[in-house]
Amino acid sequence: MSESTPDKRWFRVHFHDGKTFDFCAGHPLIAEKKARAAHPGGFVKKVKLIREEIRNAG
Repeated sequence: MSESTPDKRWFRVHFHDGKTFDFCAGHPLIAEKKARAAHPGGFVKKVKLIREEIRNAG
């Protein structure tokens, strides 16, 4: 994959213990996989797409 940003979006992965992680990925399942690697043993509660307006405002 030579193209990095046009097909990728930001996703926020929420865990049941309250932790959240933001990842840039081409698919929500890839973002979830990255989050599981960053927080092993945690249970994923939800994966949400972060809109650009919100991402740029923060």
